[in-house]
Amino acid sequence: MSLKDLFFGNDTENESEETILANEEVKNEETVVNENEALVTSDMIVGDLIVKHPLAAQFLMECGMGCIYCPASQMESLAEACAVHGIDSEEIVDALNDYLIEHNA
Repeated sequence: MSLKDLFFGNDTENESEETILANEEVKNEETVVNENEALVTSDMIVGDLIVKHPLAAQFLMECGMGCIYCPASQMESLAEACAVHGIDSEEIVDALNDYLIEHNA
C-alpha cells in the first residue's frame, strides 16, 4: 500500500461495482470483436496478402495457386485469383484464416 492510498484511499476501492462491471463488459466486447475479425478477406489483393501474411504464400501454393508471385497478383483480389484457378474463394478464405490463426501469423 502506498502513501497516496493511505492518505487518499485506493482508487479501486472508490469505484462503484457498476463501474467495474461496465468496464469488464467493454473489455469482453472488444475481445469478441477481435476474435471475429478476419485476418484475410476475399477482396484482399493477393500481393498485399502475402506481404501482410507471408505464411499465406505456401498455403495458397499448396491449394493450387502456384503463380502467386506473378504480376497479376499485384492487382488481383484473392476472389479473382480463386476464380481463375477454379477454386471456391470462401472455402479458401475460411481455411486460410484458420491456418494463420493456428500458426499465430
